[in-house]
Amino acid sequence: MHAIRFSSIFILLLSGMTVSFSQANLREAVLTLEHKADFRAPKIMRFDEPASDLKSTTVAVLYSLLLPGMGELYAGNFETGKYYLMADAGLWLTYGGFQLHGQWLRQDARSFALQHAQANTDGKDEQFEVNLGNFNTVADYNEAKLRDRDYNLMYDPNSNYAWKWDSDATRLQYKNLRIRSDEVFQNSKFVLGALVLNRIISAFSAGRAVAAYNKSLAESGNWRINATVSGGILSAHGIELRLTKEF
Repeated sequence: MHAIRFSSIFILLLSGMTVSFSQANLREAVLTLEHKADFRAPKIMRFDEPASDLKSTTVAVLYSLLLPGMGELYAGNFETGKYYLMADAGLWLTYGGFQLHGQWLRQDARSFALQHAQANTDGKDEQFEVNLGNFNTVADYNEAKLRDRDYNLMYDPNSNYAWKWDSDATRLQYKNLRIRSDEVFQNSKFVLGALVLNRIISAFSAGRAVAAYNKSLAESGNWRINATVSGGILSAHGIELRLTKEF
């Protein structure tokens, strides 16, 4: 009976020693694995805005100087840029209309001078056309130049620079046509100035749009997720997830 008890106690002691030895070996193996894999180090996943998303102010300004509205389109603000583009198209149409109208008036005046003064304006400069409207005949013009002693400005009365209006009224009519054509051409120059101004304003707007776009990227910041194992494997309390924003 005593032998049986002794054997049972011996077996229980031996089992306890085996379990303790196994747990010690298991803990040592786990600690070694943790040290090698560093499970407790933070595991980081980043969601960063790529630097390539930033816009260039210089590029936007150049785009708008070449074609108003394109800089705003590049900066993602075509809602504003479209008005500069439409204004540019309208101004070019206006410029073309002024140029055509001025050419028609000028050609009407030249045809009128040929019909009523036998004046040939082909190959002549604009000053000849001005003189044509200020004097009834080439002789009247030459006399005025003699009085002013501008001999080098006189015309040969036997050349194709000669003219003679059939009436003073027709001369004045021609003069009015020429002046109207000059006024229309002058208006077209103002349109060119408006085209330049529209480009400058659009370039300024595009620069501001790029600045606002880049600022919005900076304010959105970079988001980061940290995944950390709390404690060791055997004593782990769970996985900690942390969402942070960088400014």
